[in-house]
Amino acid sequence: MDRQFMEFWGNFMLNAAKSQKQIEDMTEWMKGGFTGFQELTSMFKKVYGLNDVEKESPDYLKMWTGAQENFTKSFKDYLAMLGVAPRDEHLALVKKCEELKEKIASQEETIRHLRMLMSEAKMEEHQELAGHFEELAKKQGEQFQKLMESFGQSLKKKDKPS
Repeated sequence: MDRQFMEFWGNFMLNAAKSQKQIEDMTEWMKGGFTGFQELTSMFKKVYGLNDVEKESPDYLKMWTGAQENFTKSFKDYLAMLGVAPRDEHLALVKKCEELKEKIASQEETIRHLRMLMSEAKMEEHQELAGHFEELAKKQGEQFQKLMESFGQSLKKKDKPS
């Protein structure tokens, strides 16, 4: 974090302890592009050395933009150090979480459907296999019957006197 941010933030926190309103003002100040609250804007310009540059100077806008970017980056770093996620990141993660929940539900439905199809296919396979066994048993029964009839015929021939 840059030195100016730490100085600014330290001053701000000391002043914020005096009044909760300043925190609300700072939130609005940042949302408004670092304008709208003269006291905060003055402190920001002083800490970031913007008072030393003429407002009409071509370098002023570049310095102002750079100071805003440095401040915003340092503010995000500070919040991250405190374990606080910026709102836009939080909302992006919430959205991603909801999308993943929908994807999971869809995949679970697909899995359930595929399992049902596999179960039906196995039942058809078992029925087909049972049909083959039934046909095999029937053929073996018929062959056994023919064998017994043939055996019976040969016994009858032996029993008849020649």
